[in-house]
Amino acid sequence: MTLTPDVSKLRSTANGAMHIQHIVERVKTYAPNAEIGLVMEAYLFAANAHNGQMRRSGEDYLTHPLAVAGILADMRMDVDTIATGLLHDTMEDCLTTRSELVDRFNDEVAELVDGVTKIGKLEFRSKEQAQAENFRKLVLAMGKDIRVILVKLADRLHNMRTMEHMKPEKQRQISQETLDIYAPIANRLGLSKLKMELEDLCCRDMHPDIHAELTDQLGEGHEAREAYSARTAGLIRKHLGDRGISADVTGRSKHIHSIYRKMCDQNLDFEQLYDLTAFRVIVGDLGECYTVLGMLHGLWRPLPDRLKDYIANPKSNGYQSLHTCLMGPEATQIEVQIRTEQMHSIAELGIAAHWRYKEGHLALSRDDVGKIARLRAVLEAAQEIDDSSEFFETAKVDLFSNEIFVFTPRGDVKIFPVGATALDFAYAVHSEVGNTCTGARVNGRMVPIRHKLANGDTIDIITRKDQRPSRDWVQWAQTGRALNKIRRAVREEERARGRGIGKELLENELRKRGLGINKLIRSGKLAEAAKQLGQHRAEDLYLALAQGSLAMPRVLTHIVPAELLEEPEIEEPGPLQTFINKVWRRSESPVTITGEQDVLVNFARCCNPLPGEPVQGFITRGRGITVHRAACPQLLDLEEERRIPVQWQRKAGGTHPGQLSLLCANTPGMLAEIGGICKTLSINVTHMQARSLEDEKAELTLEVAVNTVSQLDKLIRLLERIKGVIRVDRVQAVHQRG
Repeated sequence: MTLTPDVSKLRSTANGAMHIQHIVERVKTYAPNAEIGLVMEAYLFAANAHNGQMRRSGEDYLTHPLAVAGILADMRMDVDTIATGLLHDTMEDCLTTRSELVDRFNDEVAELVDGVTKIGKLEFRSKEQAQAENFRKLVLAMGKDIRVILVKLADRLHNMRTMEHMKPEKQRQISQETLDIYAPIANRLGLSKLKMELEDLCCRDMHPDIHAELTDQLGEGHEAREAYSARTAGLIRKHLGDRGISADVTGRSKHIHSIYRKMCDQNLDFEQLYDLTAFRVIVGDLGECYTVLGMLHGLWRPLPDRLKDYIANPKSNGYQSLHTCLMGPEATQIEVQIRTEQMHSIAELGIAAHWRYKEGHLALSRDDVGKIARLRAVLEAAQEIDDSSEFFETAKVDLFSNEIFVFTPRGDVKIFPVGATALDFAYAVHSEVGNTCTGARVNGRMVPIRHKLANGDTIDIITRKDQRPSRDWVQWAQTGRALNKIRRAVREEERARGRGIGKELLENELRKRGLGINKLIRSGKLAEAAKQLGQHRAEDLYLALAQGSLAMPRVLTHIVPAELLEEPEIEEPGPLQTFINKVWRRSESPVTITGEQDVLVNFARCCNPLPGEPVQGFITRGRGITVHRAACPQLLDLEEERRIPVQWQRKAGGTHPGQLSLLCANTPGMLAEIGGICKTLSINVTHMQARSLEDEKAELTLEVAVNTVSQLDKLIRLLERIKGVIRVDRVQAVHQRG
């Protein structure tokens, strides 16, 4: 491969040569036989492609890809990945094609650059949707080639380092996205240094006053802490050396974001923080880790409940170390981490520490990727969950939560987020075990599926063949995998019920006209009609009828002869009509029952039907007819012989209660915006409740009086467009208040 650009036109080649030479020298320290020519060629290509482009700072644009490549070299990446860092913006900003990259470099580099380019290219109707979909694309790209994400992380890190040229609002927006997406992914990949720097930079841009104050406070005592750190490290080194153990001992101040987070979580002032310095002890082998732990506990008093053994129970990102908190010299609390050199490499470089050279290129085995258990669960969810917002919410559970370690009856270790239940454990074993789970034995004691697990528990799941998931299970599950599987199983069961109801509704209409549904199925006419109506098959048509997205008259025009389309005459009163006559009332009912109006009816509060939705009646003793939504689960459990066809009048008067649940940002003016939209639609709000959540979010419950389901749907759509509204759901049951 050769590339000979017109160097005289490259403004930044001479200046960039110093940077690229530094990158090359860095690569040679860990990969002396690497194909350096590929990196140099990528540099020249990028310099040519970005020639004349400038950053907001006024610098040549080439400084950015050079910085990204430098970060990747510090992470000990292979030459293909470093070349990708240099080329990552050429397709998006310079109109370079994928085929051109294949010709100039190789398929692998072209594939990586293409993967980085595709992340974040689509446009969305809201920032929340864009963030959720971008996160989904990140994870899917990660499943295809983990190096795509490493380049994207390096790209984000350099952009965060140079954010001072952005407007404050843009800085906060990008920083929030970094905290929500990039820092958690860096953590799950074990890239602790990169993750900590991202978090500190986010703290700087999101809370500039707090960051500046903490920086000043840390600076005021910096010299004293440095002196204390040096004295304490020397004491540890001497104590271990006197006992024949050679160790590398260093002290460091904790990073600003972790200090800020601790102050918030524990409601502490800066002056109340005592463990601002952490010490790291690196020893020769595994046995020495535990020996050093015992020696330090003999030297200084350990604090109860502050010992964590991540060697016996590694974190899900592969991190291993012993953590202990001691009352050190001068009665000051100190934290000490004890690990081997290999453990330290994994702690610093994360997944990058697993790269090995194979035939001149660095490689990562599937087994190494498989060790990142929590990340694997997120990858699976990205492939299985269609709704990007739902995926984002479930994946955040897996990315943010702290961990506990539990055991199978065979003694295998499984890692779960704090708060996980027996139900989460069941789904971690197998989807079908989760779907049929009825309870568990935890340490030999019978517990319900909602039982929360604790560190060290041994769990044995109990199943029953006829058990199926219910919506209640979503409240008890904590892991993304369990939530995904439960929602899918419940949706499928509801869809199956809906298909049954839709088919029954269609059968009733056909029967009135002397037609049979089975004949239409055998002839293929029903399947043909389904396709004409935009459905893949007859079962989809049934479901659309039950959900109300297809109107019955429209379906009938495709399968019933024109002469039979008129509504059939009502037959002579039978036993059912006799009953209706008994409960006849002048109540101006908005529904028609068997062709009659003004029958005594009430509306089921279990499903809260609204005009415009498919409905069905149920004969209740002493209370006339109770009207349910056709797909109501409670209706399906009632006696079939007491169900009767009902339909809304064309002009169903009056208002009906509807209830919505909103998840939104806890910001001033949110209630005013919601009220303004309701006023615009002439919708009366009859009751409202608000509850503050963590992460500056709030949950609102809104009861409204609406005329039709379409009016409620319109309200939902408009509420979803409000800035700060994350999710709006219709609550089927409207609960009575005392």
